[in-house]
Amino acid sequence: MKFTPRARWAAMALSLSLLATGCAASTNANGESGTSATAAAQNVDGTVIVDTAFGKVSIPSDPQQVVALEGGSVPAVEAGLTPLATAGDTFDDSFGNAADFDAVEKLPSILTPDGWDYEHLVELKPDMMIGFIRGGDDTSEELSSEKKAEFEKLNAIAPTVLIRTNGSAGTRDASVAMAEILGNGEQAQVQKKAYEDKIAQMKSDYAKQLSENAFAAVDAYEEVTVYSKISWIGKVLDDLGAPAVEAVKNEEAENGVFLSFEQLSKIDDATVIYYPQYTDGASDALDTLEGQATWTSLPALKDKHAFGLTHFFPDNYGAALRVAEQIEESLKSL
Repeated sequence: MKFTPRARWAAMALSLSLLATGCAASTNANGESGTSATAAAQNVDGTVIVDTAFGKVSIPSDPQQVVALEGGSVPAVEAGLTPLATAGDTFDDSFGNAADFDAVEKLPSILTPDGWDYEHLVELKPDMMIGFIRGGDDTSEELSSEKKAEFEKLNAIAPTVLIRTNGSAGTRDASVAMAEILGNGEQAQVQKKAYEDKIAQMKSDYAKQLSENAFAAVDAYEEVTVYSKISWIGKVLDDLGAPAVEAVKNEEAENGVFLSFEQLSKIDDATVIYYPQYTDGASDALDTLEGQATWTSLPALKDKHAFGLTHFFPDNYGAALRVAEQIEESLKSL
């Protein structure tokens, strides 16, 4: 079976988010902890000092030549910028408005299987780079020496803003922090409020459906991933108060639990299942799962309570709102 770039990226992103949480005990370079990204001061030369995962960084007050590192494409485009290049992590359903993908669809990617393409980054001559970086759950712990070395290489090329996110669910607020740095914080806060309002409305309108069902969000590549509450989609379900299946009910350290196809019976307590699909209706996950007898025998499948969702990996509130709206449609049918 051939897998699309989105399927391969999802698998790689999950692997990174499961493994890239190494930290060293102590606070960051400035004795600070947590994610802070508001402009702290303005220099006499017009540059702005911002707080990042690696301390204070001086950036242009009006950056124009921006490289979007992981998670940086959506905040950059929504701020009115067209990046020079991206991490190759952006798709049409990465945006709340899928049409915004046109701005980055054909841009070069500077992230390779071996890491950042530093030579290409030098050639691009950016005036700023921005994205998020994953850390452990304890924000009082310093990020690993490997992550520091990576930041130093990037920052030597151009001022680099990396916003710390703890678990994939935290990428939404990291996106807000990036938007604030890029001068688009007001719109990002509007999107966040719209998402929170939608969640509150759904919890009220569909309290019965939410309380009487068990929910599983799954993906399939070389094996099956059942996503936990700290994952992208899992956080949306958790915000709704949707009960998770036993397989991930108490999982709070990792983004998901891996199952072989033979182990799918471990989610037979799911009465509702969600899986990722593209905006054109195709789904790599479903194509992989449909040939498995352990999939088609699940009670949720027999009851026709398995639903494909776009925006399945929302790392910003605009995309999170889109997936919440689709979950609402599925709840109407229960």
